[in-house]
Order: sequence, then C-alpha cells, then structure tokens
Amino acid sequence: MPWLVMYSNNGDISILDILEQKKAESTTTGILDFFVPLDVTRLVVDGKPIERKRLIAGNYIIIQATKEDILRLRQEPPFDATLRFLHPTTNPTGCIYIPDEEVQMMRRVVDIMDGEVEYFAPSSKELMISDIVSILEGKFTGVKGYLESVKGHEGGSVIVSLGDVLAVRTPRIPANDVQLLVLAKVSDSQVGSYTSRAYKKVRVLISDSEKLLEEKETEGRLSEASEANARRLIMRFSQLKLSGKIRIMHAQAIYNILLALGDTESESFLKFKNMLP
Repeated sequence: MPWLVMYSNNGDISILDILEQKKAESTTTGILDFFVPLDVTRLVVDGKPIERKRLIAGNYIIIQATKEDILRLRQEPPFDATLRFLHPTTNPTGCIYIPDEEVQMMRRVVDIMDGEVEYFAPSSKELMISDIVSILEGKFTGVKGYLESVKGHEGGSVIVSLGDVLAVRTPRIPANDVQLLVLAKVSDSQVGSYTSRAYKKVRVLISDSEKLLEEKETEGRLSEASEANARRLIMRFSQLKLSGKIRIMHAQAIYNILLALGDTESESFLKFKNMLP
C-alpha cells in the first residue's frame, strides 16, 4: 500500500504516541504504519544522556493508510486540528503518494545512521545532476539512490529521496561498492554531458573486457585477481541502461567479460549476446 504525506500544523511531538496507538489498533483505524522524520539532538543534562526530538521543517508525517482512513482520522481530536494533507504543487486539492519501496529505503537509511540525519529538499542541484545507483556492499547494501558524483570518480555520497518531499545523504560510499544503473542526462560543468560520460565509461569497460578476454585466450584461464575483477565489473556495470551505439558497445564489453569468465550458459550471457549486431 502506498503512503500519504501529511504535515502537522503545530509540530507537537506527542503525535507520535497517538499514532503508535492508532497503529496498534490498525484493524479499526486503518493506520498500518507511519514514518516521522525527526531531528534528534543528544545532550547530557546533570550527567545523564537525554534525547530531544522534534518534527523537522515542514513537520512531515508519512502515514501508510488510504485517503479515506486519513479523512476519518482527521475527524478525531487531536488530528482534526493538527493533521493536514500535503498537496502537490500541480494539484492543490490532491494528495502526495509515496511508494512503499521508497519509504522503506528511507527508513532503512535513517535507522543505519542512528538519528544523525541531515534532511534536505530533493530538488537541490546535487540530486538533479546525479546518476541512479545501487549500493553493492557494506551497511547500505541494496539501497538505491542518486550518486553525488565528483569529476574523475564514481563513488561518493548517495542521496536517498522520498518522492519530491525529502531526501537524506549517506556517508561516502567507495566506488567499488556502487552499481551504476542510469547515468544522469543533465549536463553540468562538474559532471559533463551524458553522451561524453557514457562514451568514456564504456570505452574503459571495453578496454578492461578485452584484456580479460586476451588473458583467458592466452593463459587458458583467468588468474584469481582477474576473475575477482571481472566479477566486480559485472556487478557494477551489467545493469547500466544505455541507448543507441553506446548500448551496443556496453553489450559487447559485458559479453566479453562473461566469455572470459566462462559464463556462456547464463541468462545474462544470452541476453547480451542477442543485443549484438
């Protein structure tokens, strides 16, 4: 079930306890779950550690329920005075829905970062120019987001967004742990045009694949280091979506690597083989 983006008029943190009660009564309230982005400040007062929580700017509250459930909830105090729909700018009377996958991704990242989260608007320049990636290893394995790429590098912080409402930034991810899915098509002085970046990236991949294929043909097998490198290249680049002539070059590179690995019976091998002219 998708999630609805709401906001609290007064930002009262006590709404968390009430939502928890409504979640426990989900069979009658229809509130399956909720996610409240918080700013958490840890302090030591009189020698005792305490946490101070507040709803972040915008007082966002994301609730997993139908619009009808929320409308019914808003007839009850204190929700009748505090809880409001966040409307899309294109439709002042509509609602903003967030897919469950996005909410779970955001919650996972926030949990890993243990409250030390910096939220920001996903319409920022960093988000607009970034590539779509998935994280392969480490604490954030499986998380998808937008890579804050730096010229000459493919690693960096990954931005995880919640629709057009909120985003958070992970700690820096090593380049080898980043799987490229889609290259950004926005030209920027720091990033470069889509075509030039895609071409350079695939040319390097072609070169690496040819070296692996040559080693396999000369030595009869890949060394342990080469095999590990080949499998890493497959993990990092085989899901990259491209178009036109660059797509054929990419298919050739992946085909070469799979051939060098001897994975000629795999679905991936046949997929990329069929893409070649």
